[in-house]
Amino acid sequence: MYVREIFRSTLRDLLGPSGLNALESYLNRKLQDDMYKVFVDSPSTFYTVLRSFLGKGADAILRIAAKKLIDEGKVEGLSAEEFVELMKSNDEESYRRFLNSFGR
Repeated sequence: MYVREIFRSTLRDLLGPSGLNALESYLNRKLQDDMYKVFVDSPSTFYTVLRSFLGKGADAILRIAAKKLIDEGKVEGLSAEEFVELMKSNDEESYRRFLNSFGR
């Protein structure tokens, strides 16, 4: 729950309420699930669908979000680039590192 809430808050700060609403509507429909649940349970699936919506802009948005999370101390031990690369990877070690980066 913690990871979902801080990621949603970060996206709201970056996109504004209207932008976040549009993103949530699209991704929830495409994923046929809650986008934040998918973000936590399967970051690579989340990334793939986000990229289908935003194209190369997906990497930029995620790097900016990661930088904000890192600067606020909510993600630790990763650079913004590493954060995005871990999201793209579909292996257990990357998933573990991704989830463990979120400080509590």
